[in-house]
Amino acid sequence: MPNRRQFLTTTAGAGLVGYLPRPTMLPYGTPVSMAELAVTPDIVRLNADIEPVVRLIEQTPRQKCFDMIVQQLQQGLPYRQFLAALYLAGIRNVNPQPPGFKFHCVFVIHSAHQVSLDTPVKDRLLPLFWALDNFKASQERDVEEGDFQLKPVHEQKTWSSGDVAWKEFHDAMDQWDEAKADRAIVNLVRHCSAHQMIEQLWQYGARDYRNIGHKAIFVANTWRTLQTIGWHHAEPALRSLVLGLLDFGKSLRVNDYAFEDQSFLANVELVDRNIHQLPGNWTTHRNAVEVTKMLLEVIRSGKSADACSTALQELQSQRTGAPEIWDAVHLAAGELMMQQQGIYGIHTVTSVNALRYAYQTAADLKTRLLMLLQAIGWMCQFRKFMSGKQQGLKELKITELEPVETPQRSHDALDDIFALVAKNAPQAAAKAMTYAGRHPQLTPFSRFAQQLILRKATDAHDYKYAVSIFEDYRQVSSPWRPHMLATSTFHLRGSTLPDSPVMNRAMEAIRTL
Repeated sequence: MPNRRQFLTTTAGAGLVGYLPRPTMLPYGTPVSMAELAVTPDIVRLNADIEPVVRLIEQTPRQKCFDMIVQQLQQGLPYRQFLAALYLAGIRNVNPQPPGFKFHCVFVIHSAHQVSLDTPVKDRLLPLFWALDNFKASQERDVEEGDFQLKPVHEQKTWSSGDVAWKEFHDAMDQWDEAKADRAIVNLVRHCSAHQMIEQLWQYGARDYRNIGHKAIFVANTWRTLQTIGWHHAEPALRSLVLGLLDFGKSLRVNDYAFEDQSFLANVELVDRNIHQLPGNWTTHRNAVEVTKMLLEVIRSGKSADACSTALQELQSQRTGAPEIWDAVHLAAGELMMQQQGIYGIHTVTSVNALRYAYQTAADLKTRLLMLLQAIGWMCQFRKFMSGKQQGLKELKITELEPVETPQRSHDALDDIFALVAKNAPQAAAKAMTYAGRHPQLTPFSRFAQQLILRKATDAHDYKYAVSIFEDYRQVSSPWRPHMLATSTFHLRGSTLPDSPVMNRAMEAIRTL
C-alpha cells in the first residue's frame, strides 16, 4: 500500500480504483464495507468499529469525500460514528503542535455537533460535511508540513498504579517531557475513571496562555466530544491532547509570554493561600452589578495581579459571588472582540468559554477558583498583547453601548441586523442590543445566525465563535445579555456574504440521501 503522501498526490483527481475495494451494499446498521482495510503498523489502530470509517475518510481524495460519505450514510452509517470518525481522523493525522492552525479540524468537531443539534432535521448533516472537507484540507496541509501520524503506544510489561501513576503523570507534565507524559496518560486512561482524568487535566489547559488560549479550548473540547462519541475513544484523544498541552516547553516565548511570566504561578499561590478563607457560598449569585463594573474597570488596566486580588477580596467580603466575577470576565472578552476584530478577539471569547466550562465541570473547589482567576488573568494578558499590535485597540467600551432603533417584528429586525453584520459590525451590534431587550429569548437570533453559518462558513472559527458566544449569552446575568449579544455581530456571518462553494456541494450531496 502506498504511503499517505503518495496516496494524496496520485489520487488528487482520480477515483479509488487500485487503492480501496469498492463498497458493497450492507444491511441497515452496518457502518461500512471496509472491515478488511489494511492498517499500517506505524500508526495507532483505533477501535475496530470505527477504524474502517476513519480509513475511508483518510484515504478518499478531498473532492470525492462527499460522495463517499453519502454512500456510507445510505448503507446505514450512524450519525455518532460519522462524528467520531471525523474527530479521530484529525487526532490520528494532524499534528497537535501547535494546538491551533490546521488542528482546528479537531477543535471544530464539538462546535459542528452543537450547530447540528440546533439545526432543522433536513440540514442536520451539513455541519459534519463542512467538518469533513475541513479535515481533508488540514490533512493536506499536515502532509506538506511533515506528515504527522499518531504512533502506536509503547507498551510496557508492567504499568504503575494508584498514586504512583498520578505522580508519574504530574512529574512529566511539570517537566514538559512528552515521552514520559505520553506513557503516563496511556496508563491513566486505562485504569482511571473519566471524571478522575478530566479533573486533573483542567489545570494543564489553563496554565498556559501562549497560543492565545487554545490549550484550555483543547481540554474542554476533548472532554465534550468524548462525552458524545464515547469514552472508549479516549486513549488516542488524550494522547493527542497531552502533546498539545506540552507544546512550546517551559521557556519558549510565544505571543509576548514565556510560561513563567504568566498569571498561572501567582494564581496557584493565591488559591492555596485563600481557598479556605472564602465563605462557603462564594459560588452563589448576589446580583452585585456594581462589583461587575468595578472589576471590569480593573481588568481594563491590564494588571493581572491587581485584578485577581481584587476579585478575591470581593469574594471574601461576600459583597459578590463568582457569577458576578464571571460577568466581568465575559464582558472583558466581548469588549476586546469589539476593540480588535480578528483572530485574537475571537479567542478572547472562545478561551473564556472554555475556562467557564472547566469551572462548571470541575468538582474540586480549588480547581474552580483557579479557573476563575485564570480567566481574569488571561483577559489582562490578552489586553496587553493585543494593545501592542499594529492596529491597537479601538476606544470602545462594552458598558457604553447604546441601543438604536430596529423593526418591531423579530424576523424583520433579524434581516436588518444580519444585513449589516459584514458591512458595519458596530451598527449591527447596536441593533442587536435593541433586539435583545425586546426579544430576550435567544433562539430566534441564534437560529438565524446558524442558518447563515450553514450556507456561508469558510473557517472553523465561524462555528467555534458562534457556539461560544451563544453559550456565554446564557451564562451571564440578565442585565448583561444585551451587551453579549451585541458583541456577537463582530464575527458572525452576515447575510450579504457569498455562499460557500463547499456548502453548496454539501447541500447537493445531501439531497441524494
